[in-house]
This record gives sequence, C-alpha cells and structure tokens, in this order.
Amino acid sequence: MNYSKGVVCVVRGPAQAKGFSKMAGEIKMSVYTDRSHEAALRQTLYWQAKKPETSADIFQYGEYLFGLKDYRNAVLQYVKAAKLGNISAMYTLAYCMKMQQGCAANPVDEARLFREVIENDLMSDEKKAAYRLGMCYTYGFGTAIDMGKGFSYFQKISATDGHAMYELGLFYKLGKNGVVVDLEQAEKYFRQAYDADCEQAIFDLYEIFSEEFLNFPYKRELTQAYAFKLGRLLRVAEVNPSKDALNRLAEFYQKGFPGDDLVNIKKFRCLADSYRQQADSFVD
Repeated sequence: MNYSKGVVCVVRGPAQAKGFSKMAGEIKMSVYTDRSHEAALRQTLYWQAKKPETSADIFQYGEYLFGLKDYRNAVLQYVKAAKLGNISAMYTLAYCMKMQQGCAANPVDEARLFREVIENDLMSDEKKAAYRLGMCYTYGFGTAIDMGKGFSYFQKISATDGHAMYELGLFYKLGKNGVVVDLEQAEKYFRQAYDADCEQAIFDLYEIFSEEFLNFPYKRELTQAYAFKLGRLLRVAEVNPSKDALNRLAEFYQKGFPGDDLVNIKKFRCLADSYRQQADSFVD
C-alpha cells in the first residue's frame, strides 16, 4: 500500500484562525490535520503488519479503508464482520447501502440490518449504541423518524462524542424538529465536533458563513481539511478506480478549492470534466 497517496495534504495559505490551534506568525498544520496525518500513519503501519481476524479487527480495518475514502473495499470488510455478528459493522453496512457508498442500494437488507441494530442498542449502555440510536431515530433508519428521541440520544453523549456534537450542530443549523435556528450554537457544536475529529464539521462551518472565504475565520483548517480529503479521493481513484470513485472526485473538483482565483477554478473545472468523462466510460 502506498501510504503517501493516502494522506497527501497540501497546505495552501497560513491564515490565522480563531479557535482550534493558534500559532501566530507560523505556517502550521491545524490540530485536526496534524492529528489526522499522525493517526493515518499509525493505522497504515498497523494494518500493513496485521491481518484482521476477529470481527472487531475486520470492522476496524473496514473503518480504516472507509477513512481513506475506499468505500468499496471498506464495504467488503463490513460484510465479513456483519456475518460474524458485529453490531457496528451491521450499522455501517446498512448505512452504506442507504447512501450507496461502495455498494448498490439494497432496501430489504438495509432495513433488516438497521432493525437488528436498534433491537441490540436499546438494551445497551454503550456510547456507540446511543449514537447509532440517535442516527436511526433522527433519519428514520429502520424505524419511524422521531427527531426528539434522536436529539436526546445525541445530547446524552455530546460531551465526549464528536459525531454527536456534529449532529446537534445540524439541529441548530437547520432548525430540525422545531429547534430554533441558532447559527452561533451551530458554530459552537461544529467547532467542538471538528476538534473531536469529525471531518465534515469544518465544511458545515463554511456553509454557515455562506461559503464566503474572505470572511471565514477558520481558513487554515478549511484549506488543510480540503486538501487532505482531496488527497484520499485521488488515492482511491488511482489505486482502486471505480465509476463511483471517479464521480466523487469529479464532484469535489467541480465544487472547487475554497478561496481560489478564477484561473485555478477553471483548472479544477477542467479536471472535473476529465474525471467525469472517465467515470462515464468506466466499466466496474
């Protein structure tokens, strides 16, 4: 496995950011990006030396691949772990089916897996179980939507779970379930979620600022997270190409790099067109 392709990150601008890591006058990786690179290296070295055998190991290997945006191979590991009764794998496999990440939609198996997860997690006191229940009730995974229950489960674990913080941020950003839209509260939760290793939070923060790069207070974090994510999308498209991987890369290039000038925007749009054409002609 070529690790360098998995964690490439180009730092494009040392803007001083409010919150997160502050090192005035220095070009420095954000706390999140720095941690992410270190974790990616540890995980790569670990899985190069270890063959996953237990259901927990197989699931964690799937999570490693998912983190590299290699959804198709991640799903293969989730399938193996789910067959061995791993609840986390069952949930994530059903989620991948729902979102069509790495596999085709399968409503029957998806609903069955989510129901098994809910039945198990209602009898569990684990933090991961609370998060999964929060997701299932909020989005109607395997059950009727009940955003009040979802909100309660996220609140219960929000002090220590970055992804629960992120979901609470969405409640305040979007005004879910009658929650009054409160962008300051949403920003607070997204900042906390990002510091707790929830990658998507920085992109939602950017949306709060209407994607106005000049007024965005976390420029460094955003550009580094963008480059880190782009590097993983590139790696998958090169190492394990598929129609889905090429389309995701095209979509990312189409959106463009935050704060770019017109010349670079044009280059990115050309790359998006190129990868889209490759995806259209690709046979899985």
